[in-house]
Amino acid sequence: MNALLLALNAKYTHSNIAVRYLQKYAAPYLSQPPQILELTINNRLDFVLAEIFRRSPDLLFFSTYIWNVSMVRSLAVEYRKLCPHTIIGAGGPEVTYESESFLRQNPAFDLVIRGEGEETVRQLLAAEEAGVSWRTLPGLTVRENGGVRSNPPQKPLDLGTLPFPYAADFSDAPDKIKYYESSRGCPFQCQYCLSSVEKGVRTAPLDKVFADLKLFLKAKVRQVKFVDRTFNCDSSRALAIWRFLRDHDNGVTNFHFEITAELLDRQTLDFLRTIRPEQFQFEIGVQSTNPKTLAAIRRQNDWDRLSAIVKEIHSFSNIHQHLDLIAGLPYEDYHSFHQSFNDVYALAPQQLQLGFLKILKGAGLFYDQQKYGLISRSDPPFEVLSTPDLPYKDTLRLKAVEEMVELYYNSGRFFHTLRWLLSRMDDPFSFYQALGDRWQTESRQYASQSLEQSYTFFYRFCADLPAVDEKKLVQFLKLDYCLHQRPKRRPDWFPGPDAASLRRRCLLFLQQESSRTAILPSYSETDPQYLYKLVHFEPFSLDVLTGQDRPVVLLFDYRRRDLLGNARVLPVSLPEI
Repeated sequence: MNALLLALNAKYTHSNIAVRYLQKYAAPYLSQPPQILELTINNRLDFVLAEIFRRSPDLLFFSTYIWNVSMVRSLAVEYRKLCPHTIIGAGGPEVTYESESFLRQNPAFDLVIRGEGEETVRQLLAAEEAGVSWRTLPGLTVRENGGVRSNPPQKPLDLGTLPFPYAADFSDAPDKIKYYESSRGCPFQCQYCLSSVEKGVRTAPLDKVFADLKLFLKAKVRQVKFVDRTFNCDSSRALAIWRFLRDHDNGVTNFHFEITAELLDRQTLDFLRTIRPEQFQFEIGVQSTNPKTLAAIRRQNDWDRLSAIVKEIHSFSNIHQHLDLIAGLPYEDYHSFHQSFNDVYALAPQQLQLGFLKILKGAGLFYDQQKYGLISRSDPPFEVLSTPDLPYKDTLRLKAVEEMVELYYNSGRFFHTLRWLLSRMDDPFSFYQALGDRWQTESRQYASQSLEQSYTFFYRFCADLPAVDEKKLVQFLKLDYCLHQRPKRRPDWFPGPDAASLRRRCLLFLQQESSRTAILPSYSETDPQYLYKLVHFEPFSLDVLTGQDRPVVLLFDYRRRDLLGNARVLPVSLPEI
């Protein structure tokens, strides 16, 4: 028996934890464990089809999500033509909640694995290997006698029995983000989210979690993302895991958690002050600050407490915070979303994720679409197009805001310019809306923009704003530019110094052993001529780091960067010549 678990990720840097759990959980019970094929939706369908065919599976199971279901359907149809006797199944959130209609509409599939699939897949593969029927197993929806039948649900899994999903040396995902799961379920009932469907929260034993985390830490992987829906719903358990990570910190690995800020108590907040900068990253779902909207989606935000806690964590300067908003929710019109955006922007998160409501099969809003008048796309990703409060023309304007926020805020490439610029404005939302309007007026949405073009467009837009000091604008924009790359071919707005004179002064500085030791201790033995190629010196007419009105020279060390890609930057005093 040859079984293949196929994952089609949204990006190459992602890894699929589901198929790894399925494989590792079933392997001890089988003479031939299932294979994994992990590709992306950006691979050509013909390429994926050929890779499946080369493995010649007797059973082919697709891990199915909103981003890949269209490709999964097409692959099943084409592979069925080539290998009509292969058993083809699908599992995952996109097929679980409407499994019977999925099978009726997609005759290339023989079955759907509903809900968490570890035990169901294990039983199915063991039955197939033993040559006995699996068609009545719990957790399956199957095609039978010209119709479709759903078997009873599978019992919830004891998470203590879950194996570690990755190879011990991570050779199965060497350059990908690592995902990890220490709990399943969510205590909240947010109506846009599938996690609200499962009742209660199950957790893996802490000793197992600690043993698993040691493997990530030992390997010094770059980033681990916990997929727990509300990681800190049990405050004491969350604190125990966070203490373990702090006490075993390797100085490299970053851990990402989805949390509810209001649940952080004083003990936990005081502890979070002690975390190494960039060790933790928090994603906090705000979604809206409109009370009527929050009530409709059963979201229990305490805005005053949430904002106070986010501000306090921000003051620690050691934890990246990602705050989420969703456009297209019930009762949220353009004006209301405008206010929600400004409320969240004022908290200065490292990232502001502006998403659009997706009508997920099984979620509360899937069944309440008519109640709230939600009009959404019929095909994935099932995004809301309009509501009674948000006509499509307003949705399009918010799409432009989203694009500008992604390009200029979330990229981290314009941090200092935006902080300086918007501290002089009362309405960040209107700034991004006007920026998006200009972007579309110039038809920039029709072609990809180079990095230099993005900077130049931003400079021209901001220089036209009333009461903006263009000379200061250039200095802050120059800082943001240099933080991410050495300026080789300078844009027209980017004035350059006397290159020959600056180079001589920089080399004199680097030739002084005391200078290298004090400013660049890790390069103390490096040849000055070679070191000059590794770093960059740039003069500024004002001190853009402190805001003081005095000239300064900054050194950019591109071998030491933060999570957002910013180089380490230091003020230096160059010798005169």
